[in-house]
Amino acid sequence: MDPVRNPYTPNAGSRPPELAGRDGELEQFRVLVGRLKRGATEQSMIIRGLRGVGKTVLLNAFEDRAESEGFLSYYHELTPDSSLVGEIVRDAEGALARLKLSARALKTMREAFGHLATIRLTGPEGIGLAVDIHKADEGTIARDLSELFLALGAAAASRTSGVVFLLDEVQFISEIEYRSLISALHRATQKNMPITVAAAGLPQIPRLTGEARSYAERLFTFPVIASLSEKDARAALIEPARHQQVAYEEGAVARALSWTRGYPFYIQQLGKHAWNLAERSPITREDVEAAIPIAQAALDTSIYEVRIQRVAEQERSYMRAMAELGEGPYKSGDVAAKLGRRTSEVSMTRQRLLDKGLAYATEDYGHVDFTVPRFDEFMRRYMPARSQSSEFR
Repeated sequence: MDPVRNPYTPNAGSRPPELAGRDGELEQFRVLVGRLKRGATEQSMIIRGLRGVGKTVLLNAFEDRAESEGFLSYYHELTPDSSLVGEIVRDAEGALARLKLSARALKTMREAFGHLATIRLTGPEGIGLAVDIHKADEGTIARDLSELFLALGAAAASRTSGVVFLLDEVQFISEIEYRSLISALHRATQKNMPITVAAAGLPQIPRLTGEARSYAERLFTFPVIASLSEKDARAALIEPARHQQVAYEEGAVARALSWTRGYPFYIQQLGKHAWNLAERSPITREDVEAAIPIAQAALDTSIYEVRIQRVAEQERSYMRAMAELGEGPYKSGDVAAKLGRRTSEVSMTRQRLLDKGLAYATEDYGHVDFTVPRFDEFMRRYMPARSQSSEFR
């Protein structure tokens, strides 16, 4: 069939034609923005889940919803090198310009910012902001960011608006900046300011958030998104094609659901290649079977190989030892035993994988798992026969 009409979108963060299985999170965000718009308070949201389950897609949907309600939204994909406070200050400068404040309001704003230690005014007119937190202590950063949120929230409220910060890969925020952000958001919430955070991160986020501030778990909700239910996976597969007047045979649907196991990025890849291979509607089981190896190769290239290339040999061997144990989570001691080492001897390798976001510490103490679904399967394909690596001897 015509690939130009192909409705599937196996791209990072691209919204699929059928956003199946996420109605609860979308409704929760609708309520959040709606309550802030009315002057009420509501908990901010941090979506958590493995990679490839649609967290970024949800953030993009949240952004669309916020903008449709007249809120100002600012999206950031964070890395270990990101300076979140710097990004927020630049966002605040842009927001204040978009709010088109009166001269009197601008004067009040400039006076409010004049005494801050890490955020300074630039330019003789309007609101130009610059930030320097390198020599500041945590208390100063948190206090200044809180003042910024209060001023920005008041300005937005005066225009019947609000501000949403959308933060992807939130686990990469530095500890000091994360604690400062939580403190500032807490202060804005206390004062009923229409400012909120909608973030997405890996499964360990609730623990990191609780460690950052004791009250933080009451400031956020932590919806979990994972693989889709059979009903939602079916909709994600067949509805995009149906809108193009293309159907699936039931046998094709059953085989696709079995192979994809409900993972959204698997569904999009398989749907794309099954469509391209099919000559006509309906798409058959034979079309799906022929598409599976092509989809798997595309997934290996786009999802898995780019990650394995980032790791050193010791880290690769550690990941292969995890995979040798089957599906996770994995007890760290069991992984070390597979390598013929004590847990303490490979703890630094484990930590490097955690730091790189390739593994995460689960809620069960002493256990780890891959951050990408079905990575164990890939490792067994990528390293079919693991020998005892000399680097651990």
